[in-house]
Amino acid sequence: MQEQLDYLVTLQEIDRAIQEAIVNAEANPKRIEAIVIEIQEAQDSFQLFLQGVDDLKKQRKGLEKEIDELDQKIKKSQLRLMEVKNNKEYKAMLTEIEETKKGKGEKEDQLLELLEKLEEKTQKGKELKKSLEKNTEEAQNRKGELEKEGKDVSRKLSALDRKRKELIPRIDSALLKQYEFLKDRLKGVAVVEVKEYACLGCHMQIPPQLYNELHRQDRIIACPSCLRILYYKVNSAAGGED
Repeated sequence: MQEQLDYLVTLQEIDRAIQEAIVNAEANPKRIEAIVIEIQEAQDSFQLFLQGVDDLKKQRKGLEKEIDELDQKIKKSQLRLMEVKNNKEYKAMLTEIEETKKGKGEKEDQLLELLEKLEEKTQKGKELKKSLEKNTEEAQNRKGELEKEGKDVSRKLSALDRKRKELIPRIDSALLKQYEFLKDRLKGVAVVEVKEYACLGCHMQIPPQLYNELHRQDRIIACPSCLRILYYKVNSAAGGED
């Protein structure tokens, strides 16, 4: 009977390892997808920043064009000023030239402010690009690790499945049926160790007589509280419980 108990303990270890591998296998695609989304969002954010820089450059070109047009207007007005023949028209032309110069000055101030902002954005863009490249590389490495882990999990599952298939024929059919029944209903844990008079499945104390029977290991014993199959490790007892 000890041999059968050992088989059950091994089977449960295999089944729990299989379950853990399945959980990891199911979680991996979601983790990889999250990394892909993370990379895409970072790239989209950087492209949006670059679009903002391009908009500033367009504004700069627009202001430069307006300033050039105002400068040409001033020059033309100054040439026309020499052709004016009466004082009233002369004063009007001077006023027009001054207003145009004022408008040009305002545009030049706007351009200067825009150039400063553009310089800051350009510098920040270099920093963001460097950061994006670094973060993308790290994310790609994480993605590669997860993909490798996924392949490792697949290989692990195949190996565990082979071990399980090799073990199953060695277990008594009625005992195996009991194990499967308990495993399905008790969160995958059908076989538990007893330590210090307590079932480690439900943590309830078991009767001393039952505990003593466990030491003999000559029959299958179930926990009176949770019905899990109990086993006793001689080397797990402390303080000479034997």
